[in-house]
Amino acid sequence: MLFLALLLAACGERPPAYPERQPPRGFLEDPTHRAAGADLFRRKCASCHGSPAEGRSGRADFFQPPAMDFTAAAYRTRDPAYLYWRIETGKNAEPFRSRGSVMPAWGPHLAEEQIWQLVAHLRGRAGG
Repeated sequence: MLFLALLLAACGERPPAYPERQPPRGFLEDPTHRAAGADLFRRKCASCHGSPAEGRSGRADFFQPPAMDFTAAAYRTRDPAYLYWRIETGKNAEPFRSRGSVMPAWGPHLAEEQIWQLVAHLRGRAGG
């Protein structure tokens, strides 16, 4: 962790601050929630990020910055609170707003449980 912090400081890049929160115990590992998250991802996110079957969407690189590739192994261990926050706030938070992100804020449109279901899906979708 210390190495990562030093590396980010050296690059002038700091991870954004986000609120601490915890999913309900066992939620992220529950196959029912992962399946519900996969369905939500297919309906709400795949048009930009790509479906699990196709990998990354061709549309993803159209955006600047590009839409995230959730098949990357890093998402398996990414802090669930960070993923929740990114889904909830979308482009409305820095540094994403100033970088031109087009990610919609899903917080006003999805229930807390649905956002956690997306987080469960993303962590399960990531390569390992």
